[in-house]
Amino acid sequence: MRRLLTLTTLFALCPILTVGQQPLCAEFQRDVKATYDFKPARLKTEAESNSKSAAMDRFWNAVKAKPGELLPCLRAALADPQSDPWFRFDGSNLLVSLDPSPASKAEQVRQYTTVDLNDVSLEVWVSTLARRGAEGFDVSEAGARWLAYPKAKYYLPQHGAQEVDRFLGAIFIFGSMDETQATPALLKVASSAGHPGRENALSLLLMQATPEAVRGLKAVNRAGLSESTQALLRQYLERPMTITPREKPKTSRAQFLKAFEDAVKGDWNNFSGLVSEVPDGEKDVVAVLKPEDVPLVRRVRRTRIAHANPHAAEYYVSFTQILMTMIWKPEMTK
Repeated sequence: MRRLLTLTTLFALCPILTVGQQPLCAEFQRDVKATYDFKPARLKTEAESNSKSAAMDRFWNAVKAKPGELLPCLRAALADPQSDPWFRFDGSNLLVSLDPSPASKAEQVRQYTTVDLNDVSLEVWVSTLARRGAEGFDVSEAGARWLAYPKAKYYLPQHGAQEVDRFLGAIFIFGSMDETQATPALLKVASSAGHPGRENALSLLLMQATPEAVRGLKAVNRAGLSESTQALLRQYLERPMTITPREKPKTSRAQFLKAFEDAVKGDWNNFSGLVSEVPDGEKDVVAVLKPEDVPLVRRVRRTRIAHANPHAAEYYVSFTQILMTMIWKPEMTK
């Protein structure tokens, strides 16, 4: 009875399926049930994990072999609320691998937002959301979940087992997003007295470098905040850290604009060259760039932090200081 209900829901949710596709998708749904009949966090042995991984590989390969026929079935199964939650997460990755369209990526964000974080590789989860955020998707709901997750921590073996804690992971997620999406979401968390990620959200707001964030921080209720966080907030609102422009810049505005425009397209060679030539180039950036260049600097910052590694975080801090220098006016906190 449960299987029939699931299939009925499947067809009702996806009227685009043709009569010929419906039997094929019914078989697909049976394969989903046979493959995703487990919860990863409950697997107890390496043998169990290897067996389930092999089954999922076979499932993926079967869909990849017939994408034209099975993609509609995959989309329908992902839209079915009765489908297995772990399948919806893993299936969204399969969907994007076969069809990296905005619609597929939006579906992936939706499934990443609701998956049980105990079941996933946190590195994959955070880094994927960071990439989607940099592409313009709103990943703030997932970010709020990360800030509240008790086990929000993982390690990067490719970076000397560097630990990514709750705060650094939140920088990857919220930092990759457009500030018009991230700032309101962070203010909501920062205003929630009982939220476990409240102080981290406030710290992230200090790095947004937007007039909206400054106004929000002025109004935030400070009750219950630690002394260190309150001190940081007072310092920020009195006079944030900015960069003193170099009197005789070593790099021109045209050079920076070219490097930044290349960077947002994925080519960081020009940018790396400028950094090698002038390691303290941020002093030149604030000296030569104009107010109309701020949106480009923000895009570069979002693109860089989407790499979701410690080096990206270092650049995020540098670009934050650049942005604060470019937007700061004393009257903002009055």
